[in-house]
Amino acid sequence: MAYKYNLSYNYTRYIAKGIEILRPIIPVELKYNKNEPIIYTMLLDSGADISLLSKDVGESLGIDTERESDDDVYGVTGHTPVIEEKIRIRFGMGNRFEFESEILMQITKKRGRPAIPALGREPIFREFDVHFRMGLSGDKRKFVLSKL
Repeated sequence: MAYKYNLSYNYTRYIAKGIEILRPIIPVELKYNKNEPIIYTMLLDSGADISLLSKDVGESLGIDTERESDDDVYGVTGHTPVIEEKIRIRFGMGNRFEFESEILMQITKKRGRPAIPALGREPIFREFDVHFRMGLSGDKRKFVLSKL
């Protein structure tokens, strides 16, 4: 029998106009080519098909963000031109990296957009069963990724 594990994270809590907002934010390590990796936080976005980084993050990784765009991405806020690159991503709990893969990410041509980089369903939701436990209280109010 294969060993299955859970990655359990606390939500990042915001207050907007007096309303509590809980965001599933994951610290990740990102690496492009042979450049040094950077640690960043990404929103685990069940509504996003793909992963999306801002121009700022792309530049921090050493990506040439001035080249011609590969495509446009469309979302709830409209559309924006992007370039595509394979980025190595790692995340886990503590010093244990439980997920490590090179995935295709879209890098926007606009600085600061998106405000929070999005980690989309591909390939995360193929590798993990994701539970958003927002209705619970205390230590049980977490989002949990269970290895499939």
